Amino acid sequence: MTSRVGGARGPAADLLGFYRLQARLMWTWRPTRLAILRRTVLSYLGACLALGITALVLRGLRVDGTTALLLAALLLLALDSSSDILLQWVLVAKPTFVTQALGLLVQVLAIILIGRVVPGVSVDGASTAVWAAVLVTLLNSLFAELVAVSDDDSYYGVLVRRLVARNFGKAPESTPGLLVVQIDGLSLPVLDHAMRAGRVPVLGGLVRDGAATLHPWVALLPPTTPASQAGILYGRNDGIAGFRWFEKENARLLVANHPDDAAEIARRISDGTGLLADDGASIGNLLGGDAPRSYLTMATIGEGAASDEARRLRGFLATSVNYVRLLVLMAGEIVKELYQAERQRAREIEPRMHRSVQFAVERAVTNIALRTTSTAFVIEEMYGGAPTIYVDYTGYDAISHHCGPERQEAIDALDGIDRAIGSLLKASGHTRRAYRLVVLSDHGQCLGATFSQRYGQPLEAIVAALLPGKMSVFGTTDLVESAGMGRRIVAELGRGQSVGSMLARRLPGVLGRLRREPAGTAAALPDVVVASSGSMAHIYFTSRPGRMTAETIGASYPGLIEALARHPGIGAVVMRSAAGHAVVLGRRGRVDLTTGEAQAAMSVAEPVGENDGDDLLAEFGPRAAENLLHLEAFANAGDLILLGAVDRVSGEVTGFEELIGSHGGLGGWQSEPFIMCPATLEVAEDPPVGAPAIYRQLVAWRAQLRTESGG
Repeated sequence: MTSRVGGARGPAADLLGFYRLQARLMWTWRPTRLAILRRTVLSYLGACLALGITALVLRGLRVDGTTALLLAALLLLALDSSSDILLQWVLVAKPTFVTQALGLLVQVLAIILIGRVVPGVSVDGASTAVWAAVLVTLLNSLFAELVAVSDDDSYYGVLVRRLVARNFGKAPESTPGLLVVQIDGLSLPVLDHAMRAGRVPVLGGLVRDGAATLHPWVALLPPTTPASQAGILYGRNDGIAGFRWFEKENARLLVANHPDDAAEIARRISDGTGLLADDGASIGNLLGGDAPRSYLTMATIGEGAASDEARRLRGFLATSVNYVRLLVLMAGEIVKELYQAERQRAREIEPRMHRSVQFAVERAVTNIALRTTSTAFVIEEMYGGAPTIYVDYTGYDAISHHCGPERQEAIDALDGIDRAIGSLLKASGHTRRAYRLVVLSDHGQCLGATFSQRYGQPLEAIVAALLPGKMSVFGTTDLVESAGMGRRIVAELGRGQSVGSMLARRLPGVLGRLRREPAGTAAALPDVVVASSGSMAHIYFTSRPGRMTAETIGASYPGLIEALARHPGIGAVVMRSAAGHAVVLGRRGRVDLTTGEAQAAMSVAEPVGENDGDDLLAEFGPRAAENLLHLEAFANAGDLILLGAVDRVSGEVTGFEELIGSHGGLGGWQSEPFIMCPATLEVAEDPPVGAPAIYRQLVAWRAQLRTESGG
């Protein structure tokens, strides 16, 4: 992705060049011909409606007959549209209110004009013309947003032209920047299929044209956003045991989509040399990567506002028209979700899950609000010259959890992300710094009915039934990743000292629900904590400090390990032996991962043969042993680690959370993310193994770009 900015013009750049550039931008960001036709027809109908409503409200404005209304609305629309284009072109460098004030003046004059030249229309004075202009302008603005609501190019085009005007004449940056776009939860197989189906024309076109190359990489256990983002943004992710885990030493359950916990994760792994530490920007992420500027980032939303608060919000949160657009789009997304959920139920598609109204709102926030705001922030950072930008689009992942990773709803969300990437590519054409686009995912997802759907009760209930007496068991299987998405928007609004910020901080009920603790322990510490992350779960016995060995667990809770290993929904039980070895037990036997030796099962099955240990892990992929050794070595790993079973025929994976699309364990496509880079850049490892390898690759590419530019 290369900027097309020419040489520096200096402060005395001529106006002719400036307006020629603005005209070219208006042409570049124009809607398609079909969109123009649709917008023209609907805008005319909207103008008729606006003028008719205004005539009913104002006694001094009379419109007699349908013919007069149609002719007056046509003239009003023509004058309004032409003046709007002219004013936006001429006054692009001026504050928005200047254009709006002059536009209102033009509307007043247009009302007076149609009162004189259109038969059947009369205006009784200047005051009526002013009030009519105000009302018509408000109604037309609303109708215009409804008409153009799905047109991303028009929306971002206005922002781009203003940013270009602000930077006009400034010297270009010599060193290219790196723009990294993360598509959360998208596996390489799903992306390949979507490209072949023509569903992602921007990404597909880059690969087909040879401008970009597509590569796999391996996400080690646990394949979750916090672990992968930590590795990608900081170069290390040890100790991140899942999306949620329990720590015995401080009796704390950490959940990555909670701001305090995300900040704690970042604090533990950061050494100040994160990917974005060099004046970079973090947008829409869980972790900030040591960025000095972060927006909609979970780990930093609790921090105070930056000194450039006005700059952070310009182009999106400052204008009511953008709010209208977002509200309309979000309302449409909610209706769409309710319809699609009912359609899935009526067609008896399996597996499926209940999709509540709450999820419909979460989907609208994630797939519309976060995507739109994130794209606007990225464009502003590009025109601000940030050397490295990292943005995470989470809509596909959130919808896949509830609908399935290959279902129509999820692929529709992927289409929207593809369009956003297209807008970023188009916006890069006149930035002062050239940008190289890297698109990657943090993990994949697997389809499968949940453990509770298959067996009638959640995992923690199974564990509780196998324990003696009345031991208390606390489970986390009812928590979902998307529950934290709305929190980002509200908390971002709550930063700063503006009126909107104060309202956001004080909204009764709504803000409290969005910021409530997503997880926590009971007042009395439970005896057992079951912390699930997709198709992987940690079991902690809280009364025993440190890691309990398999022998100690077996002596304290006879039959527990064997019963879990026999359960058809559990593919493997991982534990630590008294000798300090990582041991896996399953229905087909037992294997010592440290020595690689298959052993006789602990009264679970018949004695195993030489290759039975390999068979035990076969359903979890060729790197299963490596993955399990990696995770089991974490100090905060569970006393027992459970993996959901994988169906060898359908490939479906059993998730312990109440989501039919899951990740966090082993099996299927959840460990198969991708990285797409410009064809001029090469991937050093084939494939890169582990998220820290992606960090090293991005750092190497950035150094290469600086060297090539002489920076």
